[in-house]
Amino acid sequence: MPRIHSRAHTARILAPRLLAFYALPLAACSSPADPTAPIVARSPLSPVQVVAPLKGDRLATIEMEENREVLYLQNADGSNRVRVHFRNVHDHVAGNYPPSMLPVTDETIRAIRRAKWSPDGQQLAVIVVPGNDVAEVVLVSADGHDIRTVSPNGQYLVGDIDWSPDSRRIAYTMTTGPFASLPDLFVTELGPDQVRRLTTSGKVSGFDTFRFGLDGERIHFTERLGLAPDGVNTLSRLLSTDLTTGQIVDHGTLVGEPQGVARDGSWGLLIRWGAEHLRELVRVSFGDSRETVLANGDLWNAALLEGDRDAIVVAANPDDRVDSARTFRIYGVDAPNDVRATLPTAGNVNWATLVRRASR
Repeated sequence: MPRIHSRAHTARILAPRLLAFYALPLAACSSPADPTAPIVARSPLSPVQVVAPLKGDRLATIEMEENREVLYLQNADGSNRVRVHFRNVHDHVAGNYPPSMLPVTDETIRAIRRAKWSPDGQQLAVIVVPGNDVAEVVLVSADGHDIRTVSPNGQYLVGDIDWSPDSRRIAYTMTTGPFASLPDLFVTELGPDQVRRLTTSGKVSGFDTFRFGLDGERIHFTERLGLAPDGVNTLSRLLSTDLTTGQIVDHGTLVGEPQGVARDGSWGLLIRWGAEHLRELVRVSFGDSRETVLANGDLWNAALLEGDRDAIVVAANPDDRVDSARTFRIYGVDAPNDVRATLPTAGNVNWATLVRRASR
């Protein structure tokens, strides 16, 4: 594996504003809509309907309590709710700093950013920040008791995480240079916890998305290029890499902020600025460029759920007095405004992820 800068080479005084930058929802880092930009006008979709949570599903939430982010596990109907406490975190990744030098505990964790359930529902992957210049992936068992680190703990992680369909691999974006620079895709083979680097461009930013393919041997991912020709939305290119050969294939460009790619690589989700300063969640077919606007409004993020039939859509909650309050709704990804559930989250929730019950 190519040499990666050690923790000693990263910025020991990595500014808190850099941590905050990578923790912001994508919408918070986007340019405001330019009323003179050539955007196709669309009317707002019909108002969403509040739908009861899906029974039997498992929910994980990252919440703010006393200015500290904490992790909760619960059923999607709000029952069986428990807080995860980070104690006795195991680590078998070769070359990692020992717990005595870099402890991962309730007291040392400065941020918990993203969380994603494994497809089999047995584990939850979480990105935690135990220090100013480091972040790592830890796995939490479904009952919240068994916790272990599965990524290098001397570097910085940005963006999202993803599981292979068989729940045996996990991918993430890790910086390889000083000052949290040169981010690339990495994957950990769970069990032996062996780490492998997949890309070397240093351009897979925290704003990009990536997804294991159906067989777990390929990863689809995006690279942010800058602004699109409309001067408002972002431009990215879609690529894929073969985990065995390392070959990378370029599939063309996308206009909008990438939110997810289907496992078969045929379509993806984007958030774009649209009509009347509304942000739109758009499903784009990569083969024929066919598009469907699924939702619009003050949208922040979206995340595909396992099975690629629906997604969690994060939006501002205008009914909550907390400025950062969000709503988490489940939308179908085949038709406009197909709201299937509203998750039972309060104004202090920063992130939520769901895993379906086995029968669905």
